[in-house]
Order: sequence, then C-alpha cells, then structure tokens
Amino acid sequence: MGLLDDFTEEEIAEEEKEIEKEEEEEKEEGILLKCDENKKSIPTREEANYDVKLINSSSKTKEIDVKIHLLYSSDKEEPIPWRIKLFEIETISDPSDSFTKTIEVKGNDEEIIPVEVSAPEGASYGDKAEVIIDATSSKDVLSSDSITLITTARPAVVAMKTQINQEKNVADYIASWAEDKDMGVFSILVPKPVRGYIFVEAMNPTMVDEISDGTRKAKGIIEGETSIKEVEHFLAPKLAVEGIAEGDIVELSAGPFKGEKARVAQIDEDNDEITVELFEATVPIPVTVRGDHVRVLEKED
Repeated sequence: MGLLDDFTEEEIAEEEKEIEKEEEEEKEEGILLKCDENKKSIPTREEANYDVKLINSSSKTKEIDVKIHLLYSSDKEEPIPWRIKLFEIETISDPSDSFTKTIEVKGNDEEIIPVEVSAPEGASYGDKAEVIIDATSSKDVLSSDSITLITTARPAVVAMKTQINQEKNVADYIASWAEDKDMGVFSILVPKPVRGYIFVEAMNPTMVDEISDGTRKAKGIIEGETSIKEVEHFLAPKLAVEGIAEGDIVELSAGPFKGEKARVAQIDEDNDEITVELFEATVPIPVTVRGDHVRVLEKED
C-alpha cells in the first residue's frame, strides 16, 4: 500500500491544480516600484530627495534583491561625480560602482527606499544623473520591476545686496567678470522698483558670492535661492497707461502741447496710448499721445 493509495485520482489531480494555481498567482502578484515624482531639477550643491516605494503585491512575505547603479550624462568628457546617498547610509558616486541590498517585504505591504541625489559644484547646465533601481524576488527572477530617477542640474536665481543707486554698476562688473571667466552666469536682472538688490541667475552661486566679496558697492548674496515667481513680474514691461483711468486730469509732458492740461477721454492698452481733450482748446479736438507723455494731476472720483 502506498502513501497516495488513500487518495483517489480525482483528489490528487485537484490537489495538483490547487498547487499550480497558487504558483501562478504568486507569479502574477509580484513586485512593483513606484515614485510620485521621478524627475527633478536642482541647483548645484543642493539635494533632490526621492521616496521610492517597493511594493510586494503578493500575500506572502518576500525577500527582494534591490540593485542600484548610476549613469551620468554631460557635455564634459569627464563628468563631475554626483553624490548618491541610499538608505541614509550608503553612498555611491562612481558609475562603475553598484549597490545591492536584500529587503524583506511582508505580503501586501511596502517598504520605502530613500534616495538623495546631490548636484556637484561645477556642474554644467543640463548635466544629468540617472539612478537605476532594479528589484527582483530572491526566489523568482520573473518577479521583478525597475525604475529610473532622473536629476538634472539647473541654474539658481540668487539675490545680491548692493549699495543703493549702485545696482547697475555692480551688475555691469559681475557681467564683465563672468564673461571673462566663463562662470556660467546666464542673466542679471536689475529691476528699478527694487533698490539695493540685483538678481543673478548662475550655475554656481557660491562663485558669484566670492566675486561679490571683491566687488565694490556689492554686499554679498542673500542666503538661499530666490523663486522665479518672486521676480517674474519684473520681466514683463509695465504699460505706461497702467494706473490711468478715463476722466483723469493730466498734464502733457512732451510734444507740441507740452505743459497743456487735458482730460483723459479714452485708453488704448494695446498701443500704450491715451486720447485726451485739451482744456484750452476752443473746440474739443481729441489728441492721441503716448502713455509716458502725460503726468496724472488729478484722479477721477
């Protein structure tokens, strides 16, 4: 009598089907890597932080081999190494290196893989680091997933403090120096409404700060990056007719009617012009002038 003699052929076949079904389900319910945002751009000497979710969608606990390696993309023949920090402990910066760790994830649960990517000082615009993460079940190589985190170097906008009324002189000096030394300065903004400050867009704010130390009338950069939203309103030219309303009393400051007073009859924002009616004219003839050729004397109630 054999051990299987107590079971019918139908029962044995049914048991085999159950085992095959469990194995098939185990393959279908596997491993998934997810990240809410896998592409970021950062200034040099700053960090991009990623929380990568390692998800085990099967009902059984799995040991998962996580392998991480690095790729650089740069116009330079020898790219400056980026620092990649993993699990808040391990660090890799050489593309020839890789990092492997086995993580146990319970069934229908997830673990977080924290990744910190630091852009190096001296990186060029568009330099890129790609962190490639592969996750594979230790017992089932078919159960796997992969994700790539892409971090790109970009310029930062920093505010530099200057002596009041010396903003343009400081900007001219910084621009001349940056051009001679190829410092990666992309633009310098000197907004008239802001006294005592200029804004510099550069790949290496630290170098800009060092230059400001030796620049007369400059007082160094303000710590931290300035948001582009804080300065973008300076980039759009302000209309001369802005603030002028129909019915306002104005004085003409240019043209053949210079010094004459008039009332605003119509405003043309598209052409930045206004139409006025002169007070001293015998017949009220409309006259069209540029918005910056008038001075408001009295606002319409």
